[in-house]
Amino acid sequence: MALHRRVRSRSAKIVAGVTALAAGAVAAGMAVGSAGAAVTGSVCVRGTLAFDAVDSETAGKPMVTSVARNANWELWGRATTSGPESRLATGLTSYKDGSFNACHTTAGKPMAQLRVKFLSSSTKTWRVVSDAKTLQEYTFFSAARPGSAAVQNLGTVKVPTDMALAWKTVDTTNKLWWKRANTQTPCWTRSEAAGQCTQLTYVWKNDGKKGSWWDGGTGYVHLAGLDPRSQHLVLHEAGHFFMGRLYKGNAPYVTNCATHPMEKRTSATCALWEGFPDAVAAYAMGDRRYVYSDSSFVDFDKPTGWETGDQVEGRVVGALLDLWAKNGPDEGNWDRTIDAMITSHPGTFRDYWLTARPKAGLPTTGQARSIIENRTIRY
Repeated sequence: MALHRRVRSRSAKIVAGVTALAAGAVAAGMAVGSAGAAVTGSVCVRGTLAFDAVDSETAGKPMVTSVARNANWELWGRATTSGPESRLATGLTSYKDGSFNACHTTAGKPMAQLRVKFLSSSTKTWRVVSDAKTLQEYTFFSAARPGSAAVQNLGTVKVPTDMALAWKTVDTTNKLWWKRANTQTPCWTRSEAAGQCTQLTYVWKNDGKKGSWWDGGTGYVHLAGLDPRSQHLVLHEAGHFFMGRLYKGNAPYVTNCATHPMEKRTSATCALWEGFPDAVAAYAMGDRRYVYSDSSFVDFDKPTGWETGDQVEGRVVGALLDLWAKNGPDEGNWDRTIDAMITSHPGTFRDYWLTARPKAGLPTTGQARSIIENRTIRY
């Protein structure tokens, strides 16, 4: 059973990377339950995990039902109705459709009761917690079912309304994981060795507040109450974490970045530090915009009235997306830019262009130069 279903965009080759929790994997832990039919001596609880949440990426912000993919589950049961409850199996919802098939081999022993616990995390690779100190994940149980039948089908199990954005965050993060350009380790980047992976932690509370940020000290992403409605916003903040891991924890020194309007000059360091995560979000989503939680958005292909140069965040984003585009000069993906970020740790777009790209074997003439000049960046 594949874990996360990792895809390397350069070759379009699908890579499965399962590492059992019992084997002590740090980044990719839980053993995945069988996806086949129940066998003699087994009991299984099946269903699909889903959540209802506002979709800020769609005009009008409709409430949409979505499945929660690659989310952790645990099967719990009791041998007798009054006996202690124990954890029987662990696994992930399907990376395709959010389905789960939680099975336990009974070894001839009857089960009086079974239920499934769902957690706001994906293996030990990313998680959503309610507090930065306790690091407590959100959890809930399905309704209990008698363990007498070989298969119990729960149908669609909905995440409680007040927790729905935690699972939307878990599901959204798949989009960055699948495109992270690393097949060498089960970690977020190849700069970390297997067994030493850093877990992406989101701290989120359903408090109605706005204002999300990445903490460079702890490495945690803090999401305000309504902000996870926007997948772009979640992926932007995850992009800061991702950039931090590409730089091996050594974030560049950034100036004049307390506020950073995408269309105005701030500083060359700010334009890359904020622009790269913007580009991460757009690239992971497969579009060319940035969407806020209120459904307003920035279109990077319509820079009307924008200021010019590599100190403008939006100009940097547009240049990066053009370089990575299907018909662009970088083979239709960002893979070698990710390698360049790991190797060179550029602090500005100028550093990226003049040093990191040549070192990574990426072009800086011809189509590539025309792209950045069209984005008003000239060296």
